[in-house]
Amino acid sequence: MSKTGIDLPGEAGSIFLKEEKVGPVELATISFGQRFEITPIQMLSVVSTIANNGKKFTPRIVKATIDSQTGEKTEIEAKEGEQVISEETAKKVLSMMESVVSEGTGKGAQVSGYSIGGKTGTSEDGVNTGKYVASFVGVADISDPEVVILILLYNPTGEGGHQGGGIAAPIASQVLRRSPTIFRSK
Repeated sequence: MSKTGIDLPGEAGSIFLKEEKVGPVELATISFGQRFEITPIQMLSVVSTIANNGKKFTPRIVKATIDSQTGEKTEIEAKEGEQVISEETAKKVLSMMESVVSEGTGKGAQVSGYSIGGKTGTSEDGVNTGKYVASFVGVADISDPEVVILILLYNPTGEGGHQGGGIAAPIASQVLRRSPTIFRSK
């Protein structure tokens, strides 16, 4: 629930109920992802940690800079953190994410010839608003993860409904199919 430390000013934190306000109903709804809020970069950081065998890295916006005068390229070092979940647990979660795309609600994120892992989401945007947030967070390629993707759609309407699997997962598939990172050497 902490900030990621990304190299941008003003990173927001998460919103979570105080422990003394968590009763049986809140505990139940928290278990399936309701009643708390995290930022998109926090969600990507968590999934990246899973893809990195349980090791947390600080997200970065820029991978390298190139001097326009000299052409000199300077790599921005990735800041590796600690092992926050075991490698075994990370592999199990990654396998579950793969099954979400191969046979579950995330089938729309499939890319022919590649193993994609993911998790779909559908949440209410407020209480009794009738509005939703559809999402898909994914990892490609499962055998050697290099890309983590998050598709968030606020109050989607029209074809595909408002479910993450119906509308966000197919968008992830379209983006991943065009990703030079996962297709460069395969």
